[in-house]
Amino acid sequence: MRLYHTPRSRSTRVLFMLEELGAPYELALLTTAERRGDIHRARHPLGRVPVLEDGSGCLFESAAICLQLADLYPDAGLIAAPGTRERGLQYQWAFFAMAELEAPLMDVARQLWAEGDPHQDVIDAARARFAEADGAVVAALGGGQSLVGGRFSVADLLVGGVCGFARRAELAPLSPGLATYVDRIEARPAHVRAAAVAA
Repeated sequence: MRLYHTPRSRSTRVLFMLEELGAPYELALLTTAERRGDIHRARHPLGRVPVLEDGSGCLFESAAICLQLADLYPDAGLIAAPGTRERGLQYQWAFFAMAELEAPLMDVARQLWAEGDPHQDVIDAARARFAEADGAVVAALGGGQSLVGGRFSVADLLVGGVCGFARRAELAPLSPGLATYVDRIEARPAHVRAAAVAA
């Protein structure tokens, strides 16, 4: 497998997943110019990362790649059996990570990182939405260490990855409960290895 990657991007989640699985992979670092070129646009129509390429073709979107990898390596125990309630909950939290946690963070980022004066009302509304989602994660944890089935899974990798990004980029504060959850995830050896590669 080959992962097309840019440091400090969403492809770091896929690196984390590959390290958790212990799966062999090749890392292809792309410059901005390479991402915009025709060769990479044949892999990803928008010229973005991550893209995972294997013998059957290319796959993009970080959550989709992580779910696919979990399926390909079931012995790692990062995803429940198809058709089970736990599997459904893992899908739920994977989509929640993208739609309810990452989406408002990107609203904040667009204001803070764009040229010109940021619109504070947009930032405040997005951070309020993120805070509500933060509360939902903490409630689902119920004082435990993982979201589904009492053990670390692809759901935690994706939710924790987005929330860790929020903190590192200073886009939104984390509640104490969420910060503790993210600390545990980021202390995992696979995450430490991925972060070192992604630096």
